[in-house]
Amino acid sequence: MRLKAWLFTCLVIFFTNAIAQQDTIQATIVLIGDAGELTNGKHPVVDAAKKTVKMDEKTTVLYLGDNLYKTGLPDDAVPNFAIAKAPLDSQIHITRGNTKTKVYFIPGNHDWANGGKNGYQSILRVQDYIDILGNEMVKMLPRDGCGGPEEVKINDDITLVMMDSQWWIHEYDKPGVESDCPFKTKAEMLTELDEILAKNSKKLILFATHHPFKSYGPHGGYFTLKQHIFPFTDAKPNLYIPLPVLGSVYPLTRAVFGTAQDIQHPFYQSMIRDISDVIKGNPNVVYLAGHEHGLQMIQDSSYNYIVSGGGCKMSRVSKSKNTKYAKESTGFVTLQVSTNKNVKVNFYEVNGDSVKKAYTQNILDFSKIPELPKDTLRDVEFVYKDTVVISASDEFKHPRGFRKFMIGENYRKTWNEPVSFKIFNINKEQGGFIIKSLGGGKQTKSLKLEDKNGKEWSLRTLEKDPEKALPVNLRGTLAQDVVKDAISASDPYSPLAVAVLAKAAGIPAAAPKFFFVPDDPSLGYYRPLFANKVVTLEDRDPVPDGDTKSTYSVLNKLYEDNDDKIDQPALLNARMLDILVADFDRHADQWKWGTKDTGKGKLYYPVPRDRDQAFFKSDGLLIGYLSRRRMAFLKGFTKKIKKINAFGFASRDFDRSFLNAVDEKKWKEVAEAFVAKMTDDVIVEAGNAYPPEIKPLRTAKVIETLKRRREQLVEQSLKYYRFISRDVVIHGSNDAEFFHLSNDSGEVNVKVYKISKEKRDTTYLLYNRNFTKKVTDELRLFGLNGNDKFYIDEDVDSRIKVRIIGGKGLDTFDIQGSNRTHIYDFNAEKNVVLESSRTNNHFSSDVNVNSFNDSRYQYDRVHIPRVNAGFNAEDGILLGVGFWIRRFGFRKDPYAYDHKFGALIAPSKNAAYQFKYRGEMNQLFAKKDLIINAEFVNPTLNSFFGIGNKTEFDKDKGVDFYRVRYKYISGDVLLRGRPIDFLQLSAGPTFYHYWNDYRDNESKILANIAGSSLNDSLRIFSNKMYAGLRARMDIDYTNSELFPTRGVRWITDFSRLYALNEKSYSLTKITTDMTIYAKVSDISKFSSVLRVGAGHIFNENYDFFQAVNLGSNNFLRGFRKNRFSGKTMFYAGTDLKYSLFRAKSKLLSGDVGMIGFYELGRVWAKGLPNGSFHHSYGGGLYFAPFDLLLISATVGFSEESVLFNFTLGTKFNLTF
Repeated sequence: MRLKAWLFTCLVIFFTNAIAQQDTIQATIVLIGDAGELTNGKHPVVDAAKKTVKMDEKTTVLYLGDNLYKTGLPDDAVPNFAIAKAPLDSQIHITRGNTKTKVYFIPGNHDWANGGKNGYQSILRVQDYIDILGNEMVKMLPRDGCGGPEEVKINDDITLVMMDSQWWIHEYDKPGVESDCPFKTKAEMLTELDEILAKNSKKLILFATHHPFKSYGPHGGYFTLKQHIFPFTDAKPNLYIPLPVLGSVYPLTRAVFGTAQDIQHPFYQSMIRDISDVIKGNPNVVYLAGHEHGLQMIQDSSYNYIVSGGGCKMSRVSKSKNTKYAKESTGFVTLQVSTNKNVKVNFYEVNGDSVKKAYTQNILDFSKIPELPKDTLRDVEFVYKDTVVISASDEFKHPRGFRKFMIGENYRKTWNEPVSFKIFNINKEQGGFIIKSLGGGKQTKSLKLEDKNGKEWSLRTLEKDPEKALPVNLRGTLAQDVVKDAISASDPYSPLAVAVLAKAAGIPAAAPKFFFVPDDPSLGYYRPLFANKVVTLEDRDPVPDGDTKSTYSVLNKLYEDNDDKIDQPALLNARMLDILVADFDRHADQWKWGTKDTGKGKLYYPVPRDRDQAFFKSDGLLIGYLSRRRMAFLKGFTKKIKKINAFGFASRDFDRSFLNAVDEKKWKEVAEAFVAKMTDDVIVEAGNAYPPEIKPLRTAKVIETLKRRREQLVEQSLKYYRFISRDVVIHGSNDAEFFHLSNDSGEVNVKVYKISKEKRDTTYLLYNRNFTKKVTDELRLFGLNGNDKFYIDEDVDSRIKVRIIGGKGLDTFDIQGSNRTHIYDFNAEKNVVLESSRTNNHFSSDVNVNSFNDSRYQYDRVHIPRVNAGFNAEDGILLGVGFWIRRFGFRKDPYAYDHKFGALIAPSKNAAYQFKYRGEMNQLFAKKDLIINAEFVNPTLNSFFGIGNKTEFDKDKGVDFYRVRYKYISGDVLLRGRPIDFLQLSAGPTFYHYWNDYRDNESKILANIAGSSLNDSLRIFSNKMYAGLRARMDIDYTNSELFPTRGVRWITDFSRLYALNEKSYSLTKITTDMTIYAKVSDISKFSSVLRVGAGHIFNENYDFFQAVNLGSNNFLRGFRKNRFSGKTMFYAGTDLKYSLFRAKSKLLSGDVGMIGFYELGRVWAKGLPNGSFHHSYGGGLYFAPFDLLLISATVGFSEESVLFNFTLGTKFNLTF
């Protein structure tokens, strides 16, 4: 018996060992999040992970964001840079001594400067620092501030997919459609994620972001009693200031509504919903995240969610029914994946030097993933035809009546004409292609293909889908139909003609070939997108060496090395072609760059691509109107070149960056040389490049128009030269340069030399151009990095303003000239400004003083005249004109100045008129703005029912009896500061002049003072003048200017007016109004608005027009305008909105809902019966067409009135 037991035990041990040997660990993934701080100079969690986990080729370390607190990595010029980067160094060194372990960093919100304005620059600094270390096993992904997704193969069974979740919710500058990111929009990212999931369907997919998709910590809305009583401890752990009741405002508000970093916030919710919709149906995905300062294991019916954010901090965490493990602790997590495809999770708690495995569990067996349904058509041999006769599109039918009048005939005949196309055989064309990825712009789709020789090609759809180019609120509406129909203004075959012109001009460009793509199973995943469509096939790199660079990467090369240059005359030659063919869509992403070796560095020459808009022309009223007013670049391919300055709108920054070294003489020389190449023979050849079926429709017209535009090209291009030369930016590089400004026969000559690292000489000239005041107003010299030198000769006395931005490094400024020179630099650096220099110095402790932005130019706005209209019950319709002028300037946020003036005159017998002006001049005095308001109204129409909370409204006398008319002039000059984004503080002198005419108020309340609580009729009709001080606080922390659903608006206005004549009373007055907008989630049908406010006059005496008021126009919608007036007021109310449905009519699409409101308020007046609060309630309907305008109709009830109110936006409000 004992022998049998012994044999059985041996067998169990044998088979157990056998199974264990078969199920060995094939990969270990270490998860550490929010590790951005050290503890006493050490990193306990990183050290614990290094001791606990074997760091070898099977191990991958993944840092889940917030790798540096609190605002990411500062500029290395900042004095505390070494201290700031220390936590990052500690994380990188986890694999010190072992170069086989791979380390990946995912960005978090703190790495993006805590989600602030400088977040993009901050994340690039982290990436640059990691790259400089030169360790190929350590990377930050996604790169360049892109959103991802980034696919990394761990091994044959495991794929790691990383996305930058902060990119999704970041509200400030981030890479977008004109960046070098492989996926530039959220839609493209989701498409790529879907593709990654499809091709890895049988693998374990680790989906990693910084922000968790499920959590029960503070970011998930969890707060304890401690936060209600001691609310400041979340910001400062030891700040125990008791605020019972009041302290609950913060945790309750955040728990329900959240910030952008909380799961409850609409931005965050939208990200979760969009990504989860793509992932669902893929059971082999495990979600990985940090963000919360603790450890969580959450497991629902579909997925596992691991939160490892205890890298250096701890915060509270609760549990739900799906929580398997949760701990308020520092620590890390490991995932162990066995060869048998079992996934095991281990949670380690770290306390100082001690490490404890606190939880372990097998969470997934991905060997049992169900097979995905096969595409049965793939097994059928597909038969290709040679050609097909079909039109480019059948979407543009010939319009009639109003539609033709608005949109135009355009190129509809060209689109509709059947053409013989060659069938695209993906397996045979160019020897056969493999599909690399999906791409495309805002309207077209493209496939990146690779032939058997490794050469890349682009297959692009000819037909366009405008949906992606439209704002979400306009999709599926008449606007989408209009935009789609307007595509008929594009010539589908223009690339054929442009290719001929480009060749003649010596411009390297792809020669497109047209094909028809059949419903080919070989397209696989992309089959629904490209089947049965006309496409173009182009060489992606039409240069001799077959290698081109993107504009973004070329810019980086120029900044890194001043030996590299742009072939600016070649680019200008290419831009002449753009003007000739009216191709207005030439932004930076429409260019690639070939490379020549100069022996000294690289010379980049332009390779234009994507000729979608060449020959664009519309004969419809809509495009015609837009081209005259707001979108002048749409003038199109007409015989006369019109509005050349506006033509460059899409390339406004590109041209100013890449053509800044070409002077007028060279510009004219290049333009004339280009025109000489555009011979009649070349133009005729271009016109005949169309398909045979299209030639009768297009050839003659194209030839004639090209010849006419050729005649004007030199003159018009020089006009454009002068336009882009008003403000010229000249930048150095990260090497050292010498900028020298001298006088050249009355012109300012700018030379930039390379300062050799070895010989420290300046013999190598990088830049040379003359400037004249007739053309140029301002020069901006950016040194960028390096120890740069700036010298202006004594005889330079031009009126051209010179701004010098030194950049990082020890810069030297020797400014001898008498021109206006401004110097900007970081004052922590030991920069040298020679004593004799004549400059205005703007040295700052803010490292951003040296920032350089390529995307800087904005077109000024000048609207003269501007038609105005108004209405009131007594004067009727008022008509008038005005103007609006907005100018932009250097570092003026959001613009340099804005002037609005309007005049209104009533043609009625009353001959009322008014003039209003508002001027805003930003950063006029250092960081302070100047605001000027002025108003002259003759007369105004208002309502007055007397002073007091219990005044009577005698309905027998009618509303007209309570109307008052008086004249006034008001104005104030305010100095405004904006210390943070959502706060404005203004203060300055103010003036007010009142006068009245008895005849305007005869038989009305002002002429019958007995019932108005006024006691001096002479004062009412006397001239009154005041001057004093006004101060104002504006807080606007809302999620939308037009339709806020979250946040706070709070306005407080204080004024102290001194009487300037004996009939006036001095006055001190304050009013405050706070509005809180709340919505539980972006998909909730309910939203609410809470409004509360008060006002008070500190003086015993005041005039009726100075009193604080309540009524339909201010806070009590069930009462007449200004129904109650007094010395003090208080009001509170709430609106509840419920969205009934979303109208989806093509004509009018938008949200339709109900409004319900309740309000209360009262005034106090000394010596008069105070009474009680007045109540107002009611409701109605609202409609938000296209989410661009709010239209509402409500009825308000009170004890004395039933009032109907109709509003249209914020400008029109009618109560009756």
